[in-house]
Amino acid sequence: MPQSANSLTLELTHTVVQSRQRPRLMLAVMLLSVFMAVANIFIVNVATPSIQHGLHADFYGVQFVISAYTLAYAVALILGGRLGDRYGRKKMLLIGVAGFTLTSLLCGISNGIGMLTIVRVIQGFSAALISPQVLSLIQAQYPPEKRGGIFGLYGAAQGLAATTGQLIGGLLLMWNPWGLEWRMVFFFSIPIGVSILAMVPFIPESKDMGRSRMDWYGAIIVAAGLFLLVYPLVQGQKEGWPIELVMSLILSAPMLALFVWSQKKMLLVSRDPFMNVNLFGQRGFGLGMIVVFLLMSSQAAFFLIAAYLLQIGLGFTALKSGAIILPMGLGYFLASLLSARVTGKLGPHVLTLGSVLTAIGYLFLALTVNATGISPNVYLWIPALAILGIGQGFIAAPLTNIVLSKVPKQDIGSASGILTTGMQVAYAIGIGLIGILWMNSLDHYALQTGVQEGIQQTDARGYIHSFIFCIYMLAAYTVFLIPLSMTLAKRKRT
Repeated sequence: MPQSANSLTLELTHTVVQSRQRPRLMLAVMLLSVFMAVANIFIVNVATPSIQHGLHADFYGVQFVISAYTLAYAVALILGGRLGDRYGRKKMLLIGVAGFTLTSLLCGISNGIGMLTIVRVIQGFSAALISPQVLSLIQAQYPPEKRGGIFGLYGAAQGLAATTGQLIGGLLLMWNPWGLEWRMVFFFSIPIGVSILAMVPFIPESKDMGRSRMDWYGAIIVAAGLFLLVYPLVQGQKEGWPIELVMSLILSAPMLALFVWSQKKMLLVSRDPFMNVNLFGQRGFGLGMIVVFLLMSSQAAFFLIAAYLLQIGLGFTALKSGAIILPMGLGYFLASLLSARVTGKLGPHVLTLGSVLTAIGYLFLALTVNATGISPNVYLWIPALAILGIGQGFIAAPLTNIVLSKVPKQDIGSASGILTTGMQVAYAIGIGLIGILWMNSLDHYALQTGVQEGIQQTDARGYIHSFIFCIYMLAAYTVFLIPLSMTLAKRKRT
C-alpha cells in the first residue's frame, strides 16, 4: 500500500477512535454552538426598542443592527464551510466561537449605533464559521446509522433556540441586572461561548485531505452575488424599494450565473472549485434544497408577523409574546427528538407527514385566530401552534440528513455551507415577501374602514385581519411542500 494511503488510513483510524472516546463532548459542543448562533438572532430582536432608546438611535438604524448580522451570516456561510474543508473544521469552529464570544462582549459595551452595527457584521462572519463546521462534523464523525438521531438533536437545538429566543430575551430585559438593560441580551452569549471554547480542544480534527489551492476568485464572485441578492431583500421593504436596491436585485442573477459558469469551467479542467455546483445534480440534494427554502422562508415569515400582531397589534410584552409562541417551539423540539424513531417506521415519508401537519397547522391557526378575534383568549391558539411546530420539526430534523447523506466527504463543507446559506437566504426572502403582503393588507384594511391616517392608526382588528390573511397565504404556500416531500421520499427509497 502506498505511503500516502497508509498515512490517510492511520489518520482516519485515529479520528474515529477519538470521536468514539468523546461522543458526548462533541455532541455538547455542536448543540451549544448551534443554539448560541440561532438564539442570538431572536434574543436580540426582542431588545430592539430598548437598544433604540439606550443609544438614542432611530428605528431604521436599530433595524439595520438586526439585518447586518443576517446579511454577513448569509454571505460568508459557503466560505466558512470551504475554509473548514481545507484548514480543519475544529480549527474554524474554534475561531468562529472565539470571534462570536468576543463580539458579544463588544456589542454589549458599544456606545453608539455605528459601533454596534460594525461589530454585528463581524459577529455574523463569526457565526458563518460555526454553522457549516457543525454539519460537517456530524457528517464526517458519525456513522450513517447514527446520523438520523444526531440530526434530530441538531434540529431540536435549532427549533428550541428559535422559539425560546424571544422568551429568553424578554426574561433578560425584565431581570435587568445592574441596570444593564439591552446590553444583557448580548452578554448572554458570553458564558455559552466560553464553555464551548473550553471543550473544543478535546474533540478530534476533521478536514479534507486534499491540498488544492483555495478558489478565491469564486469566493469573491459568490459573495458579491449573494450580497446583491440578500441586501435588498433585507432592506428593500424598509426603504421603500429605491431604484438602486431594485437594480441590485436584478444584477444578482447574472453575478450568480457567472459564478456557476466559472465553477463548472473549473470542474471541466479538473481543478478544485470553490463550490462543487454538480452537487445540485445529485439525487436528493437539489430537491432537498427547494424543500429547505419553502420551510425556512415560511417559518421566518411567521415569526415576523406573529411578533407584529402580539407586540404591536395586541400590545403584549416581549415576555408574554414569547410565552404564547412557546407551544410551537415545544412541538418542534419534541418532533425533532422523535424524528429518528418515526423515520424508522415511515422511512423518508416522515417528510410527507411533517408537510401535511405544517399546512394543517397554518390553516387551523388562521381559523382559530379568526374565531378568537381581539379577545385575550390566546390560549386557544395552543393546539394549532403545537401542530405547526410538530409538523415543522418532522421536516427539519430528518431533512438535513437527507440532503447531505449522499454528499462525498471532500464536499461536506461546501454542501453544509450551501445548506446553511440557503436557510439564511430563505429567511431574507420570506421576510421580504411577507412584509409586502402584511403592509398591503394593513393598508387595505385602513382604506376599507375609513381610517384617515392609514396604517399608522390601524387598530387591533386591523392587525388580526392582516395576520389571518397572511397565515392563509402561508398555508397555501406550504401545501407545495407535500408533493415535493413525497417526491424526495421516493427518490430516497430508490
